[in-house]
Amino acid sequence: MVEERTGVPPKDRAQEGITWYIRAAGLHAGDKLPSERELAETLGVSRTALRAAITQLISMHVLESRQGSGTYVLPPKPVNIFQETRNFTDAVRRVGREPGARLLSATVLKADERLASLIDLPCASPVLEVRRVRFADDLPVAVETSYINYALCPAIEEHDFSCESLYDVLAHDYGVRVGHGSEQVTIARASADEARLLAVDDGDPVFLVQALERLDDGTPVEYLHAVYVPSRYRFASNGCGNGEVPQGVTSSWLTW
Repeated sequence: MVEERTGVPPKDRAQEGITWYIRAAGLHAGDKLPSERELAETLGVSRTALRAAITQLISMHVLESRQGSGTYVLPPKPVNIFQETRNFTDAVRRVGREPGARLLSATVLKADERLASLIDLPCASPVLEVRRVRFADDLPVAVETSYINYALCPAIEEHDFSCESLYDVLAHDYGVRVGHGSEQVTIARASADEARLLAVDDGDPVFLVQALERLDDGTPVEYLHAVYVPSRYRFASNGCGNGEVPQGVTSSWLTW
């Protein structure tokens, strides 16, 4: 049972209690919560506070209400923790889900003036453009377009990035490991093409991510332009410096 704590609004206490209960009871995606009466008694909160908390968790895509059936746990959302420089594949596996990709195109091209400025390379430098739909289990999560500094990885286009991790190939085949970078996350609207690929409505809100990743010596590796469905992926900070992981503290709570 959740303890009474002065100053914590009942809805917030109920919300914390529900997430505690999901972990304590070992519930997984697709599992059903107990009845409202039973859960309110277990958590020591009013049914009014419990209903408000459930509504909030549904809006956060932690829970799902099925009319006439009950309230169910949704799969945990992958989370990109900025300082830990995890790639999409790692983020999805970290929450126990299976990453996947559908390759839309993979082309070596010469950077025009705009792209060269974004990836911080001379104009006409060769880059590999890889455009993919990224999945967690069978659910489309993102449309990503990566531009890779081709000088670091000649012939990389021979790999099949519908089933291989781009960062794994860079690391294992070319010894290219991202050391640091900068990322910008804003809110945008899904284009008609992005909406079709992500199975959302045209104009739905999405996270727009633009990132430039570098080697430790500053050499540019990748410029990324991507859109993510907010209900299916999260971004967070662990409060540490770049590349640092907090000592003695896990980041698992961020998946909620």
